[in-house]
Amino acid sequence: MAGVGDSLDLVVVGAFHGRGKRTSQYGAYLLACYDPETQEYQTICKLGTGFSDEILESHTNALKPYVISAKKSYYAHPAGGEQPSVWFEPKFVWEVLCADLSLSPRYQAAVGVVSPGKGISLRFPRFLRVREDKSPEDATTSEEVFPQRNFPLLLRSVDVRLPNFIGRR
Repeated sequence: MAGVGDSLDLVVVGAFHGRGKRTSQYGAYLLACYDPETQEYQTICKLGTGFSDEILESHTNALKPYVISAKKSYYAHPAGGEQPSVWFEPKFVWEVLCADLSLSPRYQAAVGVVSPGKGISLRFPRFLRVREDKSPEDATTSEEVFPQRNFPLLLRSVDVRLPNFIGRR
C-alpha cells in the first residue's frame, strides 16, 4: 500500500469490541489526528487491519487502564452514527499507512476545508507500529493530513478521492 506515500501518526481515541475470534479483545480502533489550533483530536478512521493476534491482545491490555466513561469534549467525532464501544484518554500514537484519502461525513479530520460538513478519512488504513517516541500532541495534524495549499488541486478534480495530499514533515 504505497498510495498515499507518507505514513500518518494517529492517536487512539476509541475502540470497538471484537467479534468472532476477537471477542475477548478490541477488534478495531477509532483514530484521530490532532489540530493544534483548536486543541482537539479529529477522528479520521476506524482501523481493524494490520494486527496479528498477539498485537491485538497487547493493545487491548495496554489500553484498558485508559478507558474513560465518555467522549472527551475535545474529541471531534459526530454524535450520530457509529460510536466506539469504549473511549480512551489520548495516550497512544500509532503509525498508519493507507491507500488514499477520501471525503467523509463520518470523520472530522480537516472538516469543512474541502466540503461543508465533510472531513477527510483514510481508505484502507493499516497499522504499522506504535510510536513510543511521540506524544499525542506530536501526532499528524489536520493541516498535515490535508494541507490547504492543495485545495485548488482538489477543485480541479472530479474524483472525490484525495490521493497523495499528505503534508511532508
